[in-house]
Amino acid sequence: MPDALDIVWRSANVPSPVLTVEDLVGISPAAVKGLIELGVLREAGPATHVVCDGCHDQHVERVVMTKYPNGQTRFFIPCPENLRVEVPRERLRQWAVDFAPLLAALARGVGTTEMLTEVVPGRVWNLGRASLAGKSKPIWAARGLAWPDARQVVAALPQGRSPILFFLGHGPDDGLVDVPREAIIELRTVVQMKDGVIVDREAIERQLADVAAPPAVKQPKKQSQRDATVGALKRELHERILAFKSAIRAADDADRTYDLPVVKQKDLAAAIKATEPAVSRAISQSQDLELRVLLQTIENPDMIRKYAR
Repeated sequence: MPDALDIVWRSANVPSPVLTVEDLVGISPAAVKGLIELGVLREAGPATHVVCDGCHDQHVERVVMTKYPNGQTRFFIPCPENLRVEVPRERLRQWAVDFAPLLAALARGVGTTEMLTEVVPGRVWNLGRASLAGKSKPIWAARGLAWPDARQVVAALPQGRSPILFFLGHGPDDGLVDVPREAIIELRTVVQMKDGVIVDREAIERQLADVAAPPAVKQPKKQSQRDATVGALKRELHERILAFKSAIRAADDADRTYDLPVVKQKDLAAAIKATEPAVSRAISQSQDLELRVLLQTIENPDMIRKYAR
């Protein structure tokens, strides 16, 4: 069964996302209830058009409401094969997606000091400041950073080395946002829903510390071998994705197809100087959300095109 938040991440790429009953098929009722209680899904107006489920043509028709003398109201659509098909009232339900409650949960998870503020409606949010990786930093979130109007939206964001930017949906093109690459974080890599919204603060601080922090004076705590392997895998995947992104863009510019190489575990093991069983265990047993997303990204040309870490 898919992660309850998968539908939310996909919706982030749609300007005004509205979900139908069919969109929620495959998500457990408990998960849907959780999204509704969180406020991420808000009841919207009923659907005016539906796909016919009375034949195999998959035609879309306008819903016709019919009131009967006994006070009953029923809904129908025309169908060339069946003349008309009744549509259950439940099938007309729709939900608008509101990202603000999810960002409010993120703000609580990282411990921001101010209330969430929507700067550009549905696109840019100021979450306040939080102490991360040993420094107080302004936390921002944005959506639609790959849309045609992305430059206008980016103008509302702060600049410089201090801000941390979480993005929903496709990431920005290289150089679009004047924020260090390590401080641009895809929200779905650090948030999951399991008995509520869980924010992986450790993963956020690890990403910020990996690149931005100066060498530690104190002796760091000893990493477990699996954690070390996971960290090495993420760095190797990151570098390969950047190389693939460059190759894909060159192919796109030349109007030709780029054959994406298959990255095998044995290749990764050789690159990070680990054994193949160690890499296999790290991939199968790690709960690191960022690693999962990197593994998905490196197999998908479209995700590679939009990679912005």
